[in-house]
Amino acid sequence: MKWTHVGWLLAGLLTASASLRAADVTLTVNGKVVARPCTVSTVNATVELGDLYTFSLIGAGSASAWHSVALDLSNCPVGTSRVKATFSGTADSTGYYKNQGTAGNIQLELQDDSGRRLNNGAAKLVQVDDSSQSASFPLKVRVLSVKGGATQGTIQAVINVTYSYA
Repeated sequence: MKWTHVGWLLAGLLTASASLRAADVTLTVNGKVVARPCTVSTVNATVELGDLYTFSLIGAGSASAWHSVALDLSNCPVGTSRVKATFSGTADSTGYYKNQGTAGNIQLELQDDSGRRLNNGAAKLVQVDDSSQSASFPLKVRVLSVKGGATQGTIQAVINVTYSYA
C-alpha cells in the first residue's frame, strides 16, 4: 500500500511537470574597452587680441595678426596613444566662428600649427608622447573680416573642445 501512494505521487509529479513550460531567454551583455583619459592641463584658455583698428579691417578678407594658444594634456595613461580634439562653437554664414561681441562684420578663425582651418565640427588628432605621457594642440586664432567693413565694438567668441582617446 505504501508503494501505491508513492507511485501515484510520482505519476502526479510527472503529469504536473509536463504541463510546466520552459521559456527561452536571451541575455545580452554589452560594453567596450576604452582608453583612459588624460588630465586636461589647459582647462580654460583666453586669447587676448588687444585693440584692433577698423581701418585695418576695412577690405574684404582683411585679418589681424595671429595669436598663439596651446591646449595641453598630461598624465596620459599607458595604452592611450592618440587624442582627438573636436571643436565646436557658433558659426556665422561664412563658416567661421561668429563674433558674439558688438563689433560688426568680423569673424574669428581658428587654425592648427600647420595652417589647417578648424571651423565648427572640425577635429584634430595628435599622438601622445610616450616619454612624457602628454599631448599638445598648438593652435592660433585671429580676427577676420570676410566681407570687409568692420565696425567698432567688442570681440568675443567661445569655442568648445571635446577630447576623445584611443
